[in-house]
Amino acid sequence: MQSKLAYFALLTLPTLQALAAPTSADTVPSDELPTPETPLFPFEENILPESIAESHPEVAFANTTSPDLQKRFFLSVCKTIPSDLTWPAPFLWKTLDALLSREGKLIKTVPIGAVCYNGQYYNKARCDVVQNTWSDSDLHDEDPTSVMSPFFTGNTCLPTADPNGKCTLGGYPYYAVNATAVRDVQAAVNFARNLNIRLVVKNTGHDFSGKSSGAHSLSIWTHNFKDITYIPYHPDTKGPAFKVGAGVQVFEINKAAQQRGLMVVGGEGMTVGYAGGYIQGGGHSPLSSILGMGADHVLEFNIVTPNGRFVTANKRENEDLFWALRGGGGSTFGVVTSVTVRAHKTVPVTTLSFVFSTPNDDHFWSIIKAYFSTFNAFADAGCYSYFASFAPGQFLMNPGIFCPKQTPATMEKLIAPMYAEMAKYNVTADGKVLKQHNDYYAAWQHTFPKEPVGGVTGQPASRLFPRQNFAKGSYLLDATTKAVREVVTKYGFLIGFNQAPTLAAGGVKWDETSVNPAWRSANAHIITTAQWPLNATTAEVEKIRNDLTKVEMKKWRNISPGSGAYLGESDINEINFQQSFWGAHYPRLYSIKQKYDPTGVFYAATAVGSEDWV
Repeated sequence: MQSKLAYFALLTLPTLQALAAPTSADTVPSDELPTPETPLFPFEENILPESIAESHPEVAFANTTSPDLQKRFFLSVCKTIPSDLTWPAPFLWKTLDALLSREGKLIKTVPIGAVCYNGQYYNKARCDVVQNTWSDSDLHDEDPTSVMSPFFTGNTCLPTADPNGKCTLGGYPYYAVNATAVRDVQAAVNFARNLNIRLVVKNTGHDFSGKSSGAHSLSIWTHNFKDITYIPYHPDTKGPAFKVGAGVQVFEINKAAQQRGLMVVGGEGMTVGYAGGYIQGGGHSPLSSILGMGADHVLEFNIVTPNGRFVTANKRENEDLFWALRGGGGSTFGVVTSVTVRAHKTVPVTTLSFVFSTPNDDHFWSIIKAYFSTFNAFADAGCYSYFASFAPGQFLMNPGIFCPKQTPATMEKLIAPMYAEMAKYNVTADGKVLKQHNDYYAAWQHTFPKEPVGGVTGQPASRLFPRQNFAKGSYLLDATTKAVREVVTKYGFLIGFNQAPTLAAGGVKWDETSVNPAWRSANAHIITTAQWPLNATTAEVEKIRNDLTKVEMKKWRNISPGSGAYLGESDINEINFQQSFWGAHYPRLYSIKQKYDPTGVFYAATAVGSEDWV
């Protein structure tokens, strides 16, 4: 997304401002706050005044459903980049900064690793910190533009002991807005839309497909929307709920719920942002087999839409947008500032972890097949497991198996077929820890530590495998084990999750959310990653990536026809991503995208409507 028509490049700034100016169709009042079911957070009451928007065309509001907007961009073929004559002059960026809730909120991007390179940002002490904590997610989520998967920034400015290397912006945003008020979000959205600049959104930057970054873009950093409000009684569910700011992370909402004797359906990763790509992409959870997906429990969103307006979406207001946000993906329909979710009374949980190894590959995969054969029973019991293998013959039931409302005796009974197969080959479960916890929070803290991030030489791919693939004694069980074995043997990387977020578990109907329908019949979400040497050429990397997508993952697709993959942990080159990520929901999602964002203010790879930019 780089080129512009030559004629458009020659337009003067006043002409551009006239194109961006409000029209008669753009008169929806901004000074009127939405009326959600739950009170607004203080930062949500600070909105962009209509008077300021009217007097500054660069942040003027727009009615994106109006034909007038089409006239403003009829000469545009792509997004504006710094080499274009129409890239905003410095004074326009200064104007944007002055219109934010506080001056200084507009940050010119300096890659987090720039402190390791000769130049104005070189700082040996800070470089040592960045190098030593590169795999710690806190380093990246506390930075306005750094992301957990630096491959999507072009692996630029990686921390190094050699300060003589080259450090460029690469795929980092050009500027970021440190949003601490809805006003900041509105101004950034309007500015990007009116001046045709790519817009991205970041809280923590966990997205596997790099949606939180983008070259030549303006980024909105929502990390400081940290408010959490407890709601003792919500009329929609006649029970407790929490309103959660867009910057809140899983560990923060889990702690808040635990203090009330409650729990919410959230991810296992403690530093993942809760209200962004996680819940908007569906959100699987250690509670999924008993409570479904995170999106199943959303009661309301507050959101800045592509026209810059701040609105509420729930079952009574902006119902189509509410549906789309419950599974349709982040960075697509607007910038969510808060989400209200149902809370549940906490429950006791039994957990199990161990490791095993064997030098015999056939024995190893026979044991894995026996474990696969337990998936349906574990899911029926409400359990969730997270397992891995990163070397031949080595298996990590770690973080482990997580069984809400089950006893240690039940856990041992469920795992017995795997133990029996291990005993058959004289393989032992080492480091075994079987533990019963009084509540969800204690079990979650015990089982799921902070995970390392920052890998620079790999691309993940995944598949949702249906329940029938794990039926004991079936051909499909044999075929699934064989296909997983072939791919994992090639790449030496396996991460898997056994869970069943059915409609019944989530308490929703098929068309009540936009969550990928493949989740509702899946009993496993399995991930592999293709890796390459750091010094690999571009051609070598592309061959590895193409083989992963088109050759190896085809083996998984062939044994799970009609299923799909999880948007949040997937291959950025997923074939037919529309079907894989959303199935039969995609046509409606695309229609809603066109209604609210017909000019593509929000773009992200594999997001709804992204095919329009190819």
